[in-house]
Amino acid sequence: MEMVAIINQVFDIEQKLGAKGETFAERNFTRIYHELDAMGYYIVDPSNRAYHETDTDIEATLSGNLSGQLKVTRVLKPIIYQKVPGGEMALIQKGIVIIEGK
Repeated sequence: MEMVAIINQVFDIEQKLGAKGETFAERNFTRIYHELDAMGYYIVDPSNRAYHETDTDIEATLSGNLSGQLKVTRVLKPIIYQKVPGGEMALIQKGIVIIEGK
């Protein structure tokens, strides 16, 4: 299984536990994300972020009420960057999100 698939699974498990109000594994997720960071991966959860049509790091599906300020209301996959030679960060996965108006 490639690293992006593993990251997506960890993120999904964290989201599901969080939706149920479970906090017992927060420390474990913090440690996992720390290890991923040490391996050169940077994971961004764009939840509640304001949406702009010019965003290039997410793929959005518009849903529900589209009036007012548009925000990310659900994240299906996180944004993933990876350090490349030279120390720069390369986008290796766009976030997949649902957008609604507020």
